Amino acid sequence: MQLLGLMSGTSLDGLDIAHVAFDFSNSENTDFELLNYCTYPLPQPIFKQLFDVFSLSAQQVFELDQQLAHFYANCVAAFVNDFGINKEQITAIASHGQTIFHQPQKGYTTQIGCGATLNFLTKIPVINQFRTLDVSAGGQGAPLVPIGDKLLFSKFANGFLNLGGFANISSQQNTVQIAYDIAPANLPMNRWMQSIGKSYDQNGALARTGTVGLAAYQKVMDLDFFMQNGPKSLGTEWLEQAYLPLFEALSLADRLRTHVEVLKTLCIKHFEALGLQKVYLTGGGAHNQFLVELLQKSFRGELILPKPALIDYKEALIFAFLGARYLRNETTTLSEVTGAQEALRTGVLHDFQGRIW
Repeated sequence: MQLLGLMSGTSLDGLDIAHVAFDFSNSENTDFELLNYCTYPLPQPIFKQLFDVFSLSAQQVFELDQQLAHFYANCVAAFVNDFGINKEQITAIASHGQTIFHQPQKGYTTQIGCGATLNFLTKIPVINQFRTLDVSAGGQGAPLVPIGDKLLFSKFANGFLNLGGFANISSQQNTVQIAYDIAPANLPMNRWMQSIGKSYDQNGALARTGTVGLAAYQKVMDLDFFMQNGPKSLGTEWLEQAYLPLFEALSLADRLRTHVEVLKTLCIKHFEALGLQKVYLTGGGAHNQFLVELLQKSFRGELILPKPALIDYKEALIFAFLGARYLRNETTTLSEVTGAQEALRTGVLHDFQGRIW
């Protein structure tokens, strides 16, 4: 079974597409191969609207939903063409969509990038809306990647840290998978760097020159979220309201340095609380050399950096896996991770493939 996994994260660094082949013939172990992969930067008009999404009207959000679907479809067309893929071999597209609102405690989570439009334009079946049903069942709708950690990657490590827009941790503890968001990761850094016309702090170079603002650091560490146990997840609303304002008095370099210190401290705290010996590190933050150095110096275990393709495309790969499980009538969530009443087969299938007359 071959699928395309589409992942567009909160850090707004582009659309990741992973072309993955799965072999389900062994009931004990699912084999997979990452065949092709590519990232497509968001067009500037779409990026600007997503960056300022809380200022958009409802009508503008619905228009953006369609704009994203057309962008995704164009990327899929380019991907299939550039890699010489026979479209008939693609069973489905599994699309995460772009999260814009995430308030599970109020019963909703919103990912845009219309699945029906994407399906119509590509003529490939599309599975999307992987989070909504879990939230309806009382869960966080996140994280969803841990089921892939458990079933595809557990032989590599006993802990998995993904440094995307937010940092999340996943680990199997006494046969139970534990996973939750730890803290903001790339999202604050990218936003601050965009204020000087750069998309990110390459290798953590500017953060390395800064000083930890101790007063801001302590206020951040005292935030209620960091005192809570999982299941728990973060959204950009919380970032805007609770996190970013605490850094406003600091210079840019000191903001970055203080944030990196917060992130490092919280990651190490959870590594130790979970008793991790090997942590598999993925996501854009794994390319931040300064952050990785701080983690390596403080962690008594082994930090595993996989090959770049898995650092950058593991989430897209796992969403392809969720799409495959959906098509096989298998669950796509872990209730102990999301906090929902039960493990669920989440997702919505859009299956128009051509003329029907």
